[in-house]
Parts: sequence; C-alpha cells; structure tokens
Amino acid sequence: IQIIEVCLIPLLGLLTSYLIEYIKTKTKSAKLDKYVDMLNDTITECVLATKQTYVEALKKNGNFDETAQKEAFEKTKQAVMNILSADAKEYLTNVYGDLNAYVNQKIESEVNLTK
Repeated sequence: IQIIEVCLIPLLGLLTSYLIEYIKTKTKSAKLDKYVDMLNDTITECVLATKQTYVEALKKNGNFDETAQKEAFEKTKQAVMNILSADAKEYLTNVYGDLNAYVNQKIESEVNLTK
C-alpha cells in the first residue's frame, strides 16, 4: 500500500499537470481561432464595403487613379482598426507581432480576390 501511495500520488500530480496544460492549449487555440476569424471576416467586409461605397463610384466616373486607390486602402484599414476591439488588437499583436503589416497584407490579398 505504501508503494502504491508513493507512486500514485506523484503520478496523479503529473497527470493533473498535463491535463491543465492540455486545457490551456485548447483554450488558447480557441481564442486564437476566434480572433483570427474575426479579423479575416472584418477585413473581407470592410474591403467589400469600400468597394461598394467608394471604389465603384470613382471607377464609374473614371476617377479611380493611384491617389484614389491609396485613399480606398486607408479607408478600409481605418474601418478594420475601428471595428477591432482593444483586446483583439492586443491579442493579435502578440500573435502576429506587427498587426499593421498583417492587416495591410490581408487587405491587399482580399482586394485581389474581389477583382
């Protein structure tokens, strides 16, 4: 019985430690998935909104030049950053490092997909 107690108690502690780490990993993964999905959906919606409300009108009038393209990009980026919560920005910055660079890249990618 003493041998079982000596072996079983540390084993339970070790198993508990692994279980806690597993739960933390799953929770972190779910949180990451939530914020990444939120960011990607926000970028998609903002690109589409800018295209519909700003770009199409300029293209129709033949005024969609390089300056207008930059303005459309900035409008989209500002809309994305305004929609994201402070918690989301902080979390995504910790994940990606430079959130602005990631958002810039995703906007460009989404614009190319919507052409």
